Amino acid sequence: MRSPTRRKVLKTGGAASVIAMSGLAGCSGSGGGDGDNSGGDGGGDSGTTGGSTSQDTGPSSFHVGVFNPQSGPFAPWGPALRTGAELAAEDLESELGVDIEISTYDTEVNPSASLERMKRAVTADGIDFAQGALSSAVCTKIGTWASDNGVSYIADGASDTLTGSSCQPHMFSTYSSNTMLVKSIGARMADIADKWYLLYSDYIWGQNAQELYIEEIEANGGTVVESEATPFPNDDYTSYLNNVANSDATGLGLVLPALDKRLAMKQLRNKGMHENFKLMGHQAEDIAFWGLSQESAAMMDIASTGWTNAIDSAEEFKMRVADRDQNPYVRHANAYIAMDQQVRAAVRAGSTDGEAIRGELEGHTVESEKALSIMPGDLEWRACDHQLVHPTWAISGRSMGDMQTDPYNAWFQVEGSSAGKDVMRSCDATGCSL
Repeated sequence: MRSPTRRKVLKTGGAASVIAMSGLAGCSGSGGGDGDNSGGDGGGDSGTTGGSTSQDTGPSSFHVGVFNPQSGPFAPWGPALRTGAELAAEDLESELGVDIEISTYDTEVNPSASLERMKRAVTADGIDFAQGALSSAVCTKIGTWASDNGVSYIADGASDTLTGSSCQPHMFSTYSSNTMLVKSIGARMADIADKWYLLYSDYIWGQNAQELYIEEIEANGGTVVESEATPFPNDDYTSYLNNVANSDATGLGLVLPALDKRLAMKQLRNKGMHENFKLMGHQAEDIAFWGLSQESAAMMDIASTGWTNAIDSAEEFKMRVADRDQNPYVRHANAYIAMDQQVRAAVRAGSTDGEAIRGELEGHTVESEKALSIMPGDLEWRACDHQLVHPTWAISGRSMGDMQTDPYNAWFQVEGSSAGKDVMRSCDATGCSL
């Protein structure tokens, strides 16, 4: 049985829905990769000797809080964070012989509401650790509280601030940082258009990304003629697109998230402007286009993403997502890796304590065969800022005749990939003091 929570913090309100995952506790499991007895390279102050697992004496069941938007502007993204976590839990239960219970919490894309639900998850529901949240502002709020209270948390936001001066000792980040995303396509942007107009959402994620694009485009010989802030969420981009049309820009960069990118693309196409500009989508996630049209996806000349179903691997994983009537994209992959890695770290540590899990993740090279089959390449939890080092992809829209809709939507093609170590900030540049 899972040990009762040991945390003494104020109980607060919040809604949760519990998904019980039936475990295979009777199976011994060989525990390959990150879950084996060697503990990989995940040593550190974990309370173990030589990184060996304490599965026989430590916890064999885990209660994980998955924070996903179930309402608000990112609501369509929510199911992927839950499904990816569930698929990983199924595999971990089968391989390691553990039980995993998942509770989901609606972030509403609201930092204050998310914080209250995090407190409720820990103090009332007794989760052992958490993952998800998607919005960088929400991730920061949850991650700060989690670290203050010794709870391990893996975030799924992209802003550099998560692994910058606001980094937290018990918060880790799976998503490609803004720097990784920008550097993976900056040179390509300068090659396809010499003058760029950037529209960015006026909050921490967009502010951070547009600053990086200006630097990267200009470093590669291009020019940013204007970088204009837009409200988030926004319900009309007409006036901003008119400003773009009246400029001398030849490229339009959309540093807009979720449904905002979808709306801007729709209005752009309705005005016929897509024929006059090369288009870039920062952190372009397939789901934003699936809710729009194949024509809109085909308009995208270059985009950055932390994972794409167009990569030549992870076929089994993609089909498992499709079997749940969902189309696989980056949030499924990240949620899987977060669950896989955090549970394996807790098994190696023989504890769900935040500091013990930190000792196993910090500096750890990912060896889990399942995780590496989904996201191929060299994966490591960088010790200096807790960013997952992994490849980042440059993609573009396929021609409509080449787009796949069965057994899942695949509307983009790979233009190239960058190894994580080649596009990340140096540790000194992060401002993180871990």
